Amino acid sequence: MLPFLYHSEGMKKMKYQQLITFILQQIGGKENILTVTHCMTRLRFTLKNDELVKEEELLKSPDIMTAQFAGGRYQIVVGTHVAQVYQELQQTLGLADNAPEEQKGFLNSLIDTITKVITPVLGILTASGLLQGILALLVVLNVLNTDDGAYIILHAMGQTVFYFLPVALGYTSAKAFKLNPYVGMMLGASLVIPELMTNLTTNEALYTLFQGSFFETPVYKTFFGLPILFPANGYQYTVIPVIFMTFVGAKVERFLQRVIPAILAHNLNAFLTILITVPLSILFIGPVTNVLSQLISAGVSGLYTISPIVTSIVVALLYQPLVILGLHWPLSAIGINNLATLGSDYIFPMSFTANFAQTAVVLAVFLRTRSKETKTLAIPAMISGIFCIIEPAIYGFSLPVKKRFAFSMLGGAVGSVILALFSAKMYTFSFGALGFVAFINPETGSMTGLYLALLATAATMAVAFLLTYFTFSEQVAHEPKDSLIHSEEILAPFTGTVKPLAASQDATFAKGEIGKGIVITPTEGELRAPVSGTVTTVFPGGHAIGITSSSGIEVLIHVGIDTVELKGTGFAVEVVPGQKVQQGQLLGTVDLAAILTAGYDTETVILITNAQEYLDVMMTEQTKVKNTDLLLTVIPFAQNKEIAFAVEGN
Repeated sequence: MLPFLYHSEGMKKMKYQQLITFILQQIGGKENILTVTHCMTRLRFTLKNDELVKEEELLKSPDIMTAQFAGGRYQIVVGTHVAQVYQELQQTLGLADNAPEEQKGFLNSLIDTITKVITPVLGILTASGLLQGILALLVVLNVLNTDDGAYIILHAMGQTVFYFLPVALGYTSAKAFKLNPYVGMMLGASLVIPELMTNLTTNEALYTLFQGSFFETPVYKTFFGLPILFPANGYQYTVIPVIFMTFVGAKVERFLQRVIPAILAHNLNAFLTILITVPLSILFIGPVTNVLSQLISAGVSGLYTISPIVTSIVVALLYQPLVILGLHWPLSAIGINNLATLGSDYIFPMSFTANFAQTAVVLAVFLRTRSKETKTLAIPAMISGIFCIIEPAIYGFSLPVKKRFAFSMLGGAVGSVILALFSAKMYTFSFGALGFVAFINPETGSMTGLYLALLATAATMAVAFLLTYFTFSEQVAHEPKDSLIHSEEILAPFTGTVKPLAASQDATFAKGEIGKGIVITPTEGELRAPVSGTVTTVFPGGHAIGITSSSGIEVLIHVGIDTVELKGTGFAVEVVPGQKVQQGQLLGTVDLAAILTAGYDTETVILITNAQEYLDVMMTEQTKVKNTDLLLTVIPFAQNKEIAFAVEGN
């Protein structure tokens, strides 16, 4: 076969189809394939019968770099164009991945996308919230002053995640939109590089656009004659611009993949994607986002002059959705301006209780759920919520179950109305548990605002907590086997002693190159199923068995070091590929004494080979286990539907 050097899309498709036909011939045909996936360069096949593979013939193809068994699958390395080959392969096989996606509607699709983008950064958001809360407490207790070196360093640590949030979101957005994630990071970084704000918003303006209107904008620089409308405060702390930016970047990259020859794609695709997307974003996407922000600011200010009560309800109901969209900053801008010019503000009190509403929702879930994983995640979410970092609560607990998010909105509105009824104002910029002092009038020393804030917060938390608590119902979800449904417990397949994967004698396993997991040295020979699911592979000789759980977790049990050389001696396997098994079911027996006598180690590795699709894989703290004991706990990402923590539906 000729290498992939063709420019036209039609020729590429033909060459991909020829390669696919060749591969299928050498691995036993369509009927021998159980599943197929791909990574950056290789196709990964789970086969019914591994002995049908003609590896020598595969390696003769100039379009195949290498082929081998690894991680319970047969892997064929074809290069960086693997995604296109995989797409053609899916069509050839007629697999379900090519079925049209469910039409979710705009709102659900938007929420799903934003959740996928935000959830992976919840950990660093929580860390930042805790750090800022502790720092504020140290200042209140006079342990630190704001000009101390320790304060400066700790404050910078707390602000770093928000300042560079577009970089992190560039990566997660790229993953969501199937863009090269490193290109996504570059796109995000281009929004926050300091020289842009320094050079695009200073010196004398060339001219002013929309002069005399609400959207009046000075232009300091042009891009080949086009005006650059760069915000004075830059794009730090923003969410929406980088999401739209990576969405456009993904479209650009896919277009380039169709028109650029494969031999040039590795060097040109990333370059051209960045070259096209960054100017497009700075010139158009960013300004459009700013216009939207200005419209929000104008709407709030105008509404307040008509009715403060109505304004408080509108702001309170909209504030939390705006946090999701990253569009709540215009409200903060109004408040900061009021503090600077008037010495007090009416906007901040309208959103003051929102974080307490979210915290109350998480508290209710914490008290009602039976899931240990949910309780573990709830504690840091509540702590950060108290210090006004509500993203972990929103994306981890309330947004995935939409009625909870509605409850938090209603709770926030109740507190907002109470504060508006009594015209409570804030005199400094401070939120969360330490923000109550902002309601103390510095001129008169009046504590009335503080008492009102405490009352409003109590009412907010009561409403959000009670609505969530009494409508909570925990249930086991039923989803397709390939979706990540809930945290799942992996039982020990053997009775024996346990040690971390990093301590494995096999360097490949120890490095985690095939997946996350744990090591057992068996003391008894009964091998039992660690999960309920389908046996996807049984290696020749029976020294390794792969099982895919009913929720999609891929478990590989590899018994012994180099025991493939025994060619089945000492192994008696009682299951076959495609067979359904129940957790704890006998899979076979292993003659440990025979393996040791033959000079091989019985160290057994239990791996989650698709661990990258999950938030974490936690190992037992026990050093000795029985083959019915908990060994591993697989925790999904929070964005995997409202059932990610096995909680109630909508």
